[in-house]
This record gives sequence, structure tokens and C-alpha cells, in this order.
Amino acid sequence: MPFNSENFGNSAGSFFGGLFGNSDKPYQASQDEYNKWIGKAEGVQNPYLQEGQAGSKNYQEWLAGQKDPSKFINGLMGNYQESPYAHMLQQQAMNAGNNSASASGMMGSSALMQKQMQNAVQIASGDMNSWLQNVLGINTQYGQGQNNSANRGQQSANALTNMYGQAAKDQSESAYNQQAGKQNDFWNTIGGGLGMLGSFL
Repeated sequence: MPFNSENFGNSAGSFFGGLFGNSDKPYQASQDEYNKWIGKAEGVQNPYLQEGQAGSKNYQEWLAGQKDPSKFINGLMGNYQESPYAHMLQQQAMNAGNNSASASGMMGSSALMQKQMQNAVQIASGDMNSWLQNVLGINTQYGQGQNNSANRGQQSANALTNMYGQAAKDQSESAYNQQAGKQNDFWNTIGGGLGMLGSFL
């Protein structure tokens, strides 16, 4: 049978294409780039994830500290100190009452003492209430801040979970295509080699 040069050329192309084609390389390069992108995305999300973990812990502790409202309020009030403004009002009220009593001849009377006591209680009560409202406001802001941090962490965790899920799918497809490229090169090499031999038969 005469030598078939056309078949030999086509078979040689398949043989050397399979031998040196490296059809899997584009998929490997794609995986390498994808891994770099995953690393960058993790770097962006991880600070928020760590913030959320700390915020969730702090928020739970904050809630636990208020499960007994009476104990919580009593604990706060144990830190109360009279404000300089309330102290000034107390002095002004006492001086005004003494001056008035002195002018009317009631100095040292029970009526004067009762009036001064009422003024002192009213001023102290107002000062305590103002202080407590400020402290509760700050405490609420703290709790909200920790809850917001926990929520940001949860959002970051969700983003990472979705990203990893998509990455696993994409990497699986890339690995399959990479292996398919290797198999294609292998069979091209075998087929081309057999075709080359057949050209002489």
C-alpha cells in the first residue's frame, strides 16, 4: 500500500499537538488567578468577620447584664455622684431660704427645715434622674453598637460562605476541564501515533 502523506501530516499534527499541547494549562492558570482573587476577597471580609465575632460576644454579655432590671439599675446608681451644678443649686436654695427666714424671723423653725429638705430632695432627685438618663442613653448606644458589629460580622460570614460555595463550584469545573484537557492530549497523542503508523501500511 503506498505511503499516504496527507494522512501522515494530519496524524503527525494530532500526535505532536497531543504531546506538547498542554491543553490543561489555561485551566491551571485560571485556577491560580482565581485563588489569588479568593485571597484578596478574604482579606477584605475578615476584618468585618472578626469585628462581628467580638461584637456578638460583647452584645451577649451586655444583654446578660440587664436580665435583672432592678439589679442593673441599682448597679448603675451605685456610681452616682452629685453634679457640681446640683451642688450649686443646693447652696443657692439654702442661702435663699435662710435669708428669707432671717428676714421674717423664722430662722431655725421647723417650717424652714421642712422647706429646705423639700428643696434638697427635689434638686437631688432631678440630678439623679438626669444622670441616670444620660448613663442609660450611653449604655443603649453601646449595646446598639455591639449589635451592629455583630450584624456586620454576620453579613461578612454570609458573603464568605457564598464566595466559598461559588469557588468550590468553579474550581470543580476548572479541575474537570483541566483533566479533560489532559485526556484529550493523551488520546490525540495515541491516535496521531497510530495514524502515522497507518500511513505506511
